[in-house]
Amino acid sequence: MIDPVNDFDVRVGARLLDFFDSRRPWNRRLWNVGLALTLQEVLEATAATRAGVLSDDSLGFLLNVAQKMVGTDPGAGSLEQRQTLQAALRTKVRLDGLEYHLISQQESFIRRGYLTRWAATLRGPDHPRVERAARAVASHLLDLGFSSDFLHRWWSYRLRHEAVVRRLADIIDDAQILASAEARDFEVLAPVVTAIRFPEGAAPDEWRPAPDVSHWLRSNRFDVAGVRQDGGFLFSIKALDPGSAAIRTSELMDRLISRMAVGTKRQLPFINSIWVKGEPKPFPLDRTNRGVWVSALERENLVYSVRPSGGIDAAIELLSHLQSSSPSAAVAGGWAAIEALLSEPSDRGGAADRLAMLVACSFPRAELTYLSYVLPTVDPALAAQLAEATENRDRSNIVAAALHTGVANIAALGPSDRAAAARMVELLANPHRVLHVIEDHAAIAFRRLYRQRNLVLHWGKTDAVALRASLRTAAPLVGAGIDRIIHAFYVDHLWPMQIVARARVALATVGSAVGPNCTDLLG
Repeated sequence: MIDPVNDFDVRVGARLLDFFDSRRPWNRRLWNVGLALTLQEVLEATAATRAGVLSDDSLGFLLNVAQKMVGTDPGAGSLEQRQTLQAALRTKVRLDGLEYHLISQQESFIRRGYLTRWAATLRGPDHPRVERAARAVASHLLDLGFSSDFLHRWWSYRLRHEAVVRRLADIIDDAQILASAEARDFEVLAPVVTAIRFPEGAAPDEWRPAPDVSHWLRSNRFDVAGVRQDGGFLFSIKALDPGSAAIRTSELMDRLISRMAVGTKRQLPFINSIWVKGEPKPFPLDRTNRGVWVSALERENLVYSVRPSGGIDAAIELLSHLQSSSPSAAVAGGWAAIEALLSEPSDRGGAADRLAMLVACSFPRAELTYLSYVLPTVDPALAAQLAEATENRDRSNIVAAALHTGVANIAALGPSDRAAAARMVELLANPHRVLHVIEDHAAIAFRRLYRQRNLVLHWGKTDAVALRASLRTAAPLVGAGIDRIIHAFYVDHLWPMQIVARARVALATVGSAVGPNCTDLLG
């Protein structure tokens, strides 16, 4: 387990578990992809720019992001290596040119020993910031293709339950060994409720009739009580862990369902479970809930409303694809929802920056509201004040004042909440700077989503290197931003561009004598 006395290691470990927990709210999730994947994006975008799919400005934005990441990431190698890579990223990279191949070679180098270099850095005297370290390690592992549930279990055991007390750097060395593992084959069974009646000799190799499905389940010692099946598909899936294999199978099922929808008049009713050989329990078939929550719909009793609302209803319909559709349909529908609400005729990509403003303005109250429900459990004085508050705005103001003056009992919180409280103390001390950093992170995630949309729709690129990572990072943020748009439209009677204008002024003036309170940036 991690040494509980080492506060830096404890807080990094807490953030790693936050990032690997798919149930965490948007304000505590991982918003970025790692350096190696960003460099792979650069190479792919260079080819897409040559093909006319992406603009020079789009590639330039990505190159600038990559250049900044390299400069602050010890996982990129020595100072000389980082400077050389940065110099290549500052040029207009051309497909198959010198800089292109230099970036390709350095990406391969970075990927091979990335976590080992981070472990060495954490053993040194000068630690990077907690957030930077946790984001770098978590994004690298997720980008490789591990499932978040698998990584959460892997890190939980080593951080909390392992008998030997170790430093975080030692665990990261173990993670490098994990990261070097090759994908392996998993047997995955997806049964159906009603069998497909194939013509003689036309059944695919993966199809198994009902008796064979039953035999496979029993021979692998699965509990089949209540399972009613009439055949199924037995796949061999290459993946890094069982959860990842289950996700890939769900995507494969989406593909089969789509084929049947346009190629036949029949449906393919799968049982809502899939079984992976060697795992004790089945996985849910629907593994694509991406954390897109627009809670304003329920708060304002609008879930079942049929009142016409122009583009708002259309955007919600498009947004639903971002939650659960296949990756290519998700980026297309998700970006279409954003563009429908926030684009201008001559500036489609600018919708990403406008949505990022809303996310940045939403962040303080989201985090303070969360803390207002955990701090009372360890701070009786604060609990008494919060008992009188009836609105989240009031609760947020009380917690913000307690954090800013240093009277809140932060030390008694659990590691994840303690790390969150420390982030809010920093934000309250310098809201203008910190909120713009948050805005930048959100804008990068949304710009990546826009690039993926263009690759899918204009290039037919359904296997882009950052497609799934883009959905993982951007989807919860899209939900948070559109939640504010829905609230503003129905409660304050503001159109999307009006609430963005309010956000822009708030971000420009927060922290000044005439600026808004951090808990009231959007009114």
